[in-house]
Amino acid sequence: MTDQTLEGFYRTRFIPRAHRIGRLTLLVAMVFCLLPALYLSFVLGAFPGVGVILTGFLAIAAFVGIMWVVEPISYFPVLGVCGTYMSFLSGNIGNMRMPVVVSCQNAIEAEAGSRKAEVAAVIGIAVSVLVNLVFLIALVVIGKALIDILPAPVAQAVKDYTLPALYGAVLVMFMSGATRRDALTGILAGLVVFLSPVPEIFGAAGAGILAIAAVVLTNVGRFRPAGQRRVN
Repeated sequence: MTDQTLEGFYRTRFIPRAHRIGRLTLLVAMVFCLLPALYLSFVLGAFPGVGVILTGFLAIAAFVGIMWVVEPISYFPVLGVCGTYMSFLSGNIGNMRMPVVVSCQNAIEAEAGSRKAEVAAVIGIAVSVLVNLVFLIALVVIGKALIDILPAPVAQAVKDYTLPALYGAVLVMFMSGATRRDALTGILAGLVVFLSPVPEIFGAAGAGILAIAAVVLTNVGRFRPAGQRRVN
């Protein structure tokens, strides 16, 4: 098969089929993710109310809402069409899928954005998902068994400190890639907002949005073109 024939097959058959399958699988995944909440809300009568749902949505959007736009744009050149659908369906893109894809592409010396690189991305993501599932299931089973045999105070301590440890690890991960000024600005802005009456008045979601806005405003001058910055 010639290069022109391969290119025609890629554009006229492979990509349209990838979009159809990708959209369908993501839609099915969204429906399955919503089923437990819909069952609890409308079958068992545990609907929390629109206000609580909106508050939770704003709390999440305040921290990761910008990533809903940034991640697809920044990851697509490396992942390709199929890799993007697969990665956003499986998750752990930045800390798992992207490193695997980059390693696979470097191993076969594939140029980023090429058809060869996209095939490597698909294979790498598929293998990483399978390995992830195997190890995750094994760790969950082993972890549950370990917690069951631990003394009650130790097991309770593990449960109490697991969530803070996860948040601490995420915080360190983000701060390790930030400058000292950015890290200090973010911490101070968050403290000022959350130690003020803002959380009591607007709730945690509103406080989170104001904290992020404060960080952006304090750094807005750094993103101006050099010729437009003020000279003191």
